[in-house]
Amino acid sequence: MPRAFTPKELKAIVAIIRDWPIKQKLTWDDICKASESVLDFVPSRQAFADKPAVINAYKVRKAAITSHRDKLASIPKPKSLTAAAETIARQQEEIRQLKNEVQAMAEMARRFIHNAVIHGLKREQLNAPLPKVDRK
Repeated sequence: MPRAFTPKELKAIVAIIRDWPIKQKLTWDDICKASESVLDFVPSRQAFADKPAVINAYKVRKAAITSHRDKLASIPKPKSLTAAAETIARQQEEIRQLKNEVQAMAEMARRFIHNAVIHGLKREQLNAPLPKVDRK
């Protein structure tokens, strides 16, 4: 009769499953082989059948891997390396522009707050919610 798993071994196996690479397929056979490093033997899939922590970790990680794979499949792929490079360059330029806009808005907000405090507005007044719009 096989020995029971200790809580420490189960935690280690659950950690192996949670840390499973997102790009690698997750199967029970692979989990059993990876568990050898913790258990010093290769358990069967059935050995994990009544271990809720292991089963739950498997289901959650499997869903994450499947979701990642489906997300990647839905992204349109460029037809050539040149098209990909152009897309990357365009997106990097857009990111740079957006960062500059955010910086300018933050500076404007700092200026507004500074001037509001200098001219007598209190913190409570600055943090007051906007009034409700009456559309009647």
